Amino acid sequence: MKSFIHLFSRLSLVFLFLFLAACGTPDPIDEIDPTGLQVGGLDDGSLLDWEETGGLAGNRKAFEEMVAVNTPQSPVYFAFDSYTVAPGEVGKIQEIANALLSNPTQAVILQGHTDERGSREYNLALGERRALAVRELLMTMGITTDRVQTLSMGEESPAVAGFDESAWSLNRRVQFQLMQ
Repeated sequence: MKSFIHLFSRLSLVFLFLFLAACGTPDPIDEIDPTGLQVGGLDDGSLLDWEETGGLAGNRKAFEEMVAVNTPQSPVYFAFDSYTVAPGEVGKIQEIANALLSNPTQAVILQGHTDERGSREYNLALGERRALAVRELLMTMGITTDRVQTLSMGEESPAVAGFDESAWSLNRRVQFQLMQ
């Protein structure tokens, strides 16, 4: 009986250790804060929690000063539940890359959007993945990381209101905004 208790206590410690180790490993989607917008694409590739800086409302003036008045080109659109850039959308990204290469002081923010299907957390993660996919293509076209930032809007800023595929397809996008 004493040996059984000793074995049980050791197994309990092993399971406790494994449980704590599993809890400490973040899931990629868990790294995106569901309560705030995520800004990524900084020089070190890290995400900056927009909520830590007071949220979009708290920094609206600074954000508007940073973003140019005009938004170049039309958005890059995505298929349902996808962050793969379709071949037909690459030309839009190339035009942005060409404009950035022609103006080496210009930078851009890539806003990733989704339709409203899916949880808020999932849509924030998908919006970030879409923006990062466009960012990666810009990098292959010669644009440096310090000139491209990403912002996941998730489902929060639809381009079109509606609950059908024609509206949803226009909401699954990455928009370009020039930074001043």
